[in-house]
This record gives sequence, C-alpha cells and structure tokens, in this order.
Amino acid sequence: MTHGKVGEELVKKIRLMVAIGLIMALLLSACEELPFDVPWLTDESPTPTLPAGEISELTPTPEEMPDVVPTPEPVTSLTVWVPPEMNPDADTAASRLFIERLETFSSLYDGLDINVRVKAASGMGGLLDSLTATSAAAPDVLPDLIALSRPDLETAALKGVIFPLDGMTEVPDDTDWYAFARDMALVQVSTFGLPFAADSLVFVYRPGEIHDFPTNWARLLEEGIVLAFPAESDQALFPLALYLAEDGAVKDTQRRPMLQVGPLSAIFSLFEEGHISGTFPGWLNQYQTMGQVWTDFREGETDLVVTWLSNYLKENPADAIMRPLFPTSNEAVSVGTGMSWAVATPEPERQNVAIALAEYLVQPDYLSEWTMEAGYMPPRPSSLEGWRGQILRTTVSQVALMTQLRPSNEVISSIGPILREGVRQVLQDQLGPAQAAREAVESLEED
Repeated sequence: MTHGKVGEELVKKIRLMVAIGLIMALLLSACEELPFDVPWLTDESPTPTLPAGEISELTPTPEEMPDVVPTPEPVTSLTVWVPPEMNPDADTAASRLFIERLETFSSLYDGLDINVRVKAASGMGGLLDSLTATSAAAPDVLPDLIALSRPDLETAALKGVIFPLDGMTEVPDDTDWYAFARDMALVQVSTFGLPFAADSLVFVYRPGEIHDFPTNWARLLEEGIVLAFPAESDQALFPLALYLAEDGAVKDTQRRPMLQVGPLSAIFSLFEEGHISGTFPGWLNQYQTMGQVWTDFREGETDLVVTWLSNYLKENPADAIMRPLFPTSNEAVSVGTGMSWAVATPEPERQNVAIALAEYLVQPDYLSEWTMEAGYMPPRPSSLEGWRGQILRTTVSQVALMTQLRPSNEVISSIGPILREGVRQVLQDQLGPAQAAREAVESLEED
C-alpha cells in the first residue's frame, strides 16, 4: 500500500474508534457492564498516530477557529487636562474643591488614579493645540477628559478629536440647565460636552464716580457717561449683543452667516447718538480685548465698562458694582460662553469612566461651591441657589436668563469684523447709521 493509503486506513480506524467510544460512554452512564473486552480502550493500548504529512488534514484552519474576545482590562487610571486656572496645586479655594472632588471620585472607583495635566488655555501648546497634535502623533497618550472653552469645544468636535456623548449620558437632558448652557454642550445638534462654567457680558461701574447709575440707554446717553468696550475686537461681541437684542438674525434658512439692515441701522444709530453725547468717544478704538478694558477699569482709567461677568466675580472689587446690559427697543440680550468637560479617549471602557467623572463634576451642589469660588456663573439654576448674597444671586440670575450663546465660530469670524468696521465708521463720522448698515450687509453678501 502506498503512503497515502496507509493514512486513509488510519483515518477510518480513528473514526471507528470515536463511534465505539460514544457507544461505550452511553452504556457506562447507564451503569451497565460490558460482556466483552475492548483492548484498544485500555491504558495498555497504543494510541494510533498519523504520518506527519496527514496531520494538517485534521487540524482546523484559523478561519475555522472560533473568535476569542479578549476581556477588557479594568480602568485603573484617568488623565484629565485643564487650563492653568484649574491647577490643583494653585492653593486656592476653587482648586482645593476641585482636588477634593477628584479624590472622592477616586475612592468611589476603588482607588482610581486621576492624573491632572495643566495646559495653557489657548495658543501654541494650549489645550486645543496639544489635543490636536497628540491625536495625530501620539494617540496612546491622549487625555480621557479635557476642559475646553466653547470656541475650542466646537473646533475640537469638528476636527473629530473629541467624541459625542449622545446615548452615553442623560445629564444633558436634565431640565436644570440655563437655556444657553444647554446649547453650549451642543455642536451641530450632537452633545459633545458637559458645561461646568458659564460667562456673560455685563456692565461694571464704579459707584463712587457714578452715584446714580442709569437704568436705560436714553439716560446713559443723556448724561454722557463714557462706556468703554473693545471697539477694535474682531469678534465684536458687544455690538453683536445689541444686534441680537434688536431681533437681528445671524444665520439664514440655509444656516449661512447673515446680517439684516433694520437691526443694524438701529444699533448703529445708538452708537452715533453715543458718539455725539460722549458716551462712545473715538479713543475707544485703542481697545482690542476685554482684558485691556478690564485692566483700565481696575486702574481707574474709566468708570463704566462692558466686560465678562467672570472678571467681576473673580476679583469682586469693593469699589465696583455689576449690572445686566440695558434692553434696546425690544429686549435685553447678552452674549454668553463658558467651559465644558469633553471626552477625548477613543477607548469605550475609558470613555465610560471619563463620562462618569464628568457627570460627578457637574452635579449641582458641587458646581454651586466651585463656581462661587472660581468666579463663574453656574450653568445650572439650582447651583446658583446655593450662592451667598441675595442681591448677587438675583443679579446673576437676571444675566443668565437674558444670555444667548455666542454664535458659532464660523458666524463670528464672518460677521464680527463687519460689525467692528460698521461701528468704527460711525464712531469716526465716516458713515451714517443707515449707510453703514447697508454696506455691512452688502459686504457679507459679497463674501
């Protein structure tokens, strides 16, 4: 017989042995004794073998092997990136609350190791820049959770370096959010963050110099009190707030940036009247940022400014008072922003723990204490209820309810410079309000 035939005979014999073995097992399980011996089932029987060339015919191929799903390793550590103002080592009341909160969460998760990394708030090497670079070059060292400003959250979501939270948490569906704060969590109708700090534009004035603070635009203009704001800012957030208060639209039906002549004419008329009365002097073009305006206020260079609420809350100057923006002909509107926790790890198991930590860091009781110490408006109404000082709570509540989330980065970059240019032309007597409004709309349409 040839080598191949020997193999075939042995295969047949093995199959016969298996069949007999099954029969024997059934009989033995029934406790019945066999009436004869089966020598090849005894320990003394030699085990049949196949020639080496025939073994592969009985060995399952990789395609035939069942899939083995590895058991995920337990998450024992998380990495969190924060801006410098949230540095746990800063030894402030807010930083101590933050680190205590992390330690409590760690104890709830069997000693989870939470590593906090501090990054610049913006610019090269900042939170967004580092996240983008790390995602491309070293995804293994991405943070699990990251604190991002509203503009950076939007950019990160569109770049795909943070992950949507839809279906992974029910916290955004809670009714205990201010409307603009709920919007702050969204990018193109998907939830990408859990807000923990909010901010809005307000008036801050020095009562020692302005004894009887006006209650509306007419009185302010009549008294000619100088109001400082960053007139040269490309974002033009203060003119934008006035435009929104006049029911001005910033997007058309196809969601493209837009401006309307009517509301623009109204706000440019306000700036013209203010320029004539001295409320909006030409030298306001020296200010490009809210920070510059606030610095001059603190140094006594001006007594009334439009600034971020957080500037006032963080310093709480004894010689200053904060007030909401005045309504225009329609309503009072402010423009808001803030910070949110976002998930940057692509690993599902780590995402679950990171979301749990984010949820823990936005619980109302904790946010009440932390925002009060950190100098931010809480994004949740119930958190504001725990603040000290009835007058402050009432004023901040008014600001929160009149705040609309700042438009998207695309809209701001399109209409901001046009608004700034229109205000400049009016304050420098180059154009009248109506003409400035028409040219602004035409400029945007040409783009």
